Amino acid sequence: MSRIIKRLLVALLLIAAGIELVLRYAFGFCNAPLYVAHPQYEYIYAPNQEVKRFGNHIRTNSLSMRSKELSSADSVVVLLIGDSVVNGGSLTDQDSLASTLLESRLSGALEQPVRVLNISAGSWGPDNGAAYLQAHGLFGARVMCLVASSHDAHDRMTHEKIVGVDPNLPDRQYRLALLELWDRYLYPLYFRDFSVSEAKYFAPVSEGGIRKDGDGFNPGFMELKEIAKREGIPFFIYLHPEISEVEAGAYNEQGHEIIRFADDHGVRLVAELEHGPRLSNYRSGDVIHYNSRGQAFLARNLYPLFLEYLKAPM
Repeated sequence: MSRIIKRLLVALLLIAAGIELVLRYAFGFCNAPLYVAHPQYEYIYAPNQEVKRFGNHIRTNSLSMRSKELSSADSVVVLLIGDSVVNGGSLTDQDSLASTLLESRLSGALEQPVRVLNISAGSWGPDNGAAYLQAHGLFGARVMCLVASSHDAHDRMTHEKIVGVDPNLPDRQYRLALLELWDRYLYPLYFRDFSVSEAKYFAPVSEGGIRKDGDGFNPGFMELKEIAKREGIPFFIYLHPEISEVEAGAYNEQGHEIIRFADDHGVRLVAELEHGPRLSNYRSGDVIHYNSRGQAFLARNLYPLFLEYLKAPM
């Protein structure tokens, strides 16, 4: 082997090592929040995690909520249920979550500790959230809110094995940051054709917005209503729009299915479109997820609603 080739190989190894270190220590590669499968609600973040990813802190408690640990002193509890909009994922710091902001503001307003439990996971539908409550209970909650989007009308559980199979739901850390970069970001973005089994998690985006084609209306909406009725607590739906709906100034046909469900079954529905969401509240290049300004906007809209219920006589 010639000296030039040896030097080239050494240079390539040094470059690869440098990229590896930057990915690990600047961006948090090989330190992703992990997932666990569950027989009732498919999957969720693994419990008791504290990781730093893309400069953001992600924490979960012993019940996989993206919230602080529960305590026997938690006398005022609010349930905030949803998908990645509520969860925030790795691109939202724990302190920027709407649930965290609400917890602080409500505690100040009521002059006592208030817990806003973040029960969520990416691509969850209402039936996932209902199944979580069936498994773990309501934690003495005083009010329950489901943050839904139009595509949740047909986003039904499939119970396919996905944790540890799809790179976006890892159950263990990658050993090499370069491998994670390829497997989770470069290959899916530029090379992979999504299979039919991945359709629930990577729903196509059309001019009318995200589409998820589960069979029939999601039963979780009714299940959450019935759970709240059984426990004697208020339940309302907060309908979060996709960017296409913000631009159109109206919800698409799947959103109207959710609105009709609420009207037909006496469930309060708060349409976020009426609060004037701005495109600048969404992540760049994203069609549905909020940045930190959007999370603050969500918290501001939910605050008076939760306060109304918490101040009402029990």
